[in-house]
Amino acid sequence: MWEEGLVHNLLELIEGWEKVEEVDFWWWKLEEEGNFSVSSSYVSLESLMLHQEPLERTKKVVFDLVWKSPAPSKVVVFSWQLLLNRIPTKVNLLSRRILAPVSLGRCEFCEQAAETATHLFLHCDWTFKVWSKVGGWLGINFITPQSLFQHFECWNGEIGRKELRKGYWLIWHAVLWTIWKARNDRIFNNLMKDFGEIVEEVKVTSWNWANSRLKSPPCLNYEWCWNPIDCLLR
Repeated sequence: MWEEGLVHNLLELIEGWEKVEEVDFWWWKLEEEGNFSVSSSYVSLESLMLHQEPLERTKKVVFDLVWKSPAPSKVVVFSWQLLLNRIPTKVNLLSRRILAPVSLGRCEFCEQAAETATHLFLHCDWTFKVWSKVGGWLGINFITPQSLFQHFECWNGEIGRKELRKGYWLIWHAVLWTIWKARNDRIFNNLMKDFGEIVEEVKVTSWNWANSRLKSPPCLNYEWCWNPIDCLLR
């Protein structure tokens, strides 16, 4: 499995720290100056992943754009894991024998289908309503595709102006992040929210991120909720 290759590669890098002139110090082999950087680590791990598990061109493009999003790092990492189907959905937990075999692994929102990543974030009726409301807010409208990769492609394809792209990518991440938090609240806190509350949370979350992480001038919450496009084009 490619995960084992990544771990092995990291161990080799760790073991590769060198001693020079009898003074111990850290030396990162992937940089000429020996200083650790996240970018060199990502490039190295990405090359290993692509070598061991070739990706289609479409998936490669989506991954590149996802990592360029201005959303918080932990959220981008979550979306990356989601695209790789590595998040702990009920179906994944069942396959790893973390949930008991007697568990049905039903979707926490609709309780009608197995909780796969694709169902939970795209095809569940409850989730579909969230995407529809957010799409209407942004003027985006397309038929829900079969995979999250295709969904991001469709989402990105609806962006007409370059100035809007990072803002729309940020909102895409905000929807995924908010859905996942709502799902966990239902399981662990017995907190039930309707899809309208989730949409409002997406707006507030993306507004906070936009004000702190985008280069466009800050806007007030009511301005963002009323017309985010105007805020992004300032």
